[in-house]
Amino acid sequence: MSSKDIKLGVSLYSYQEAIWRGDLDLEGALTAVKGCGATGVEIFGEAIIPSFPYISDDFLYKWNYMLENLELEPVCYEHFADRQFWNDPDKYLDDDAIFDVTMQYLRSAKKLGCKFVRMSHTGHNGIWGSNDIRHQTVNAEVFARLLPYAEELGVKMALEVHAPGLLEDGGNDDFLDAIEKTGCYEGGGLMLDLSGCFRDFSPMQAQEYVKRGANPDIIAYLRQMSRKAYTYDGNNDVDWEEVKARIIEMGAGEVELGILDMTMGHGPLTNRLISPPSVVEEYASKLIYIHGKMHWINEDCTSDEIDYHRYIKALARGGYKGYISTEFEGQRSVPHTLNEVEFVRRQHILMRECLAECEAEGI
Repeated sequence: MSSKDIKLGVSLYSYQEAIWRGDLDLEGALTAVKGCGATGVEIFGEAIIPSFPYISDDFLYKWNYMLENLELEPVCYEHFADRQFWNDPDKYLDDDAIFDVTMQYLRSAKKLGCKFVRMSHTGHNGIWGSNDIRHQTVNAEVFARLLPYAEELGVKMALEVHAPGLLEDGGNDDFLDAIEKTGCYEGGGLMLDLSGCFRDFSPMQAQEYVKRGANPDIIAYLRQMSRKAYTYDGNNDVDWEEVKARIIEMGAGEVELGILDMTMGHGPLTNRLISPPSVVEEYASKLIYIHGKMHWINEDCTSDEIDYHRYIKALARGGYKGYISTEFEGQRSVPHTLNEVEFVRRQHILMRECLAECEAEGI
């Protein structure tokens, strides 16, 4: 158990808008990764690889040359395969086709030198995930068929647990059972997305509520109460009935009262769907990869959204060994206004500070 076993990386998905606009090419994105102090890289083929889903010799040469030159390690290949034909919304891939598509991802990951394929799968959003076939990807039966091939290739399928799914909700049980039944323990495992640890909504969401007519003072108060309730410091008791009475007294309307009932897809503000640090510590040694999801980091490199200090300590105490790779998505809320490179840089300063704190405490 040591925080020195935790390494930091970046998913190039974090720079999606700059890449789409042409402000960053592959070399620029990898240089940004190096510049924030990370050592690992996650790639998503649709936007980065010109010959996607295939990998040309020319791209592979550039990829390997740049990684070696920048002293970066390829870590993960993003899996975005789904069952729907987008040019024919009434046609869907069957299990055999999904198997073939995912095999392509696994072979590509091997070729790129990646240890993991981030698996978008039917249990991705836990027991709250949709049963609509349009939103399904790899199910447990296909996963079981894939496991021996993944193990043979030396590429693990990382089953992403993404909000509103939780580590402890059972949404991945069928997939974990498949690993046990096949005995292919090197073929796959659990991956945590930090969206399942959010204690507060972002400034962009707050601004959106204000645009819809919410009182900024009430929004600020609700954010304060959310951070208090879901910061597990022993001082997180919040009487939500008192909160409701207070915001009504402050003039709350439909928008503000609605925030108490549902926000961000994480369940009611009064009972957010998040895994506390104690649960993360319990599962830490079982995790094979982590997405450092975030929408905002303050200018002073602190976060209202996630309690990084407690969660990174929980991972270190629980024996996590592997990468936390940044996945910045704030630009999706307010396109063309946020500097993706800067937000990733801020998060890495914060995470390095947390790791240094762990080391100082002997964790």
